[in-house]
Amino acid sequence: MKKQITILILALVTGVIFCGAVSAADGTWNTETVDSTGNVGVDTSLALDSNNNPHISYYDETNGDLKYASYDGTQWNIETVDNTGNPDYYTSLALDNNNNPHISYMDGTNRDLKYAYNDGTQWNIETIDTAGAVGWFSSLSLDTSNNPHISYYAGDPYNDLKYAYWDGTQWNIETVDSGNAGPYTSLALDNNNNPHISYYNWDIGDLKYAYYDGTQWNIETIDSAGSVGRYTSLALDSTNNPHISYFEDINHDLKYAYYDGTQWNIETIDSDLDWLPTSLALDSNNNPHISYTDGTNGDLKYAYYDGTLWNIETIDSAGSVGRYTSLALDNNNPHISYYDSTNRDLKYASFVPTPINPNDPNSVSSSSNGSQVNAATTTTALGNTVGMQTTGAPLAPLAIAVLSVLGGLFATRKKTISN
Repeated sequence: MKKQITILILALVTGVIFCGAVSAADGTWNTETVDSTGNVGVDTSLALDSNNNPHISYYDETNGDLKYASYDGTQWNIETVDNTGNPDYYTSLALDNNNNPHISYMDGTNRDLKYAYNDGTQWNIETIDTAGAVGWFSSLSLDTSNNPHISYYAGDPYNDLKYAYWDGTQWNIETVDSGNAGPYTSLALDNNNNPHISYYNWDIGDLKYAYYDGTQWNIETIDSAGSVGRYTSLALDSTNNPHISYFEDINHDLKYAYYDGTQWNIETIDSDLDWLPTSLALDSNNNPHISYTDGTNGDLKYAYYDGTLWNIETIDSAGSVGRYTSLALDNNNPHISYYDSTNRDLKYASFVPTPINPNDPNSVSSSSNGSQVNAATTTTALGNTVGMQTTGAPLAPLAIAVLSVLGGLFATRKKTISN
């Protein structure tokens, strides 16, 4: 009897441990329309402030304006940032230490790289590069001094990957790679404020990666299997290793490449997607999360790695949605901005985890959209097979059942002793 009780206690503790491991599937996705005035929401870029409130830059195609939406905790506030000429697509947003927005973008009328920032009082707009048709696929990051760094593509007549940064006194502009290299850029800064850029080589159809080591630029080809590297999104983990999501044209696959400190590893995450903008973010465990478009079905999708396997969810399938997606994480919970092509609106989706109430066996709910669950089984002392789902599926009913059995065993033991 003592041995059985010990095993049951172990089973109970195991169940409680797994029950407490809530995954990204345990909660509810909320979707909302942020702006529906005209044809708005193309080329979104999302950032979360220090209170985890969302901020989004995007393009108003009806009026040819650069727009910015921010949520203050109560309501959305929408501003027109630049209405001179035609600001075009390729907006990229970052927030500084004071939660003030900074946006890089292309002036479509003059084909210049532009930069707008709010200093807490007003918007300030600068033209950064005017040499040829520049500013395509801009990507913005702020360093530890809140200085802006921008990667972008220079079209005709140069066709180069370029990089501009403000050093506190002036703008500096460099050509990083040439030969029709530089579309679909994505920029991240490491702990030393050195730039890392993922991008596509249009001539040879390869995914490329450039990084500055403090002395010089280093350039690598990461994936050359077929036509790969469009719609790149780059993030650096806690050891400054790069992770990249991107699209493979031939099989229409979502792919993911990461450097583990020794070598590059490449995985195919989802297939048969047709048209696929991607956005990548890493959680506190350096696990990747990717929002992307399923162009075949016109859906917004989300994939995340839980440390064991990839999980894929369809977030929004109402019409043709999910283009121009941008992802950010709040305590490992995803927030996504995107474009509704059917209604031509800017939309926003956020994941709200279900709180765990240890007194309520039904307090943890599981999303029905997740396509994979990794389950293990064990056998209790009573010969019952019990599932232990490592993705955090509810095991509270199991814990209560074990407690009930355990209580019965103790009651039987007490009765035997008293007799």
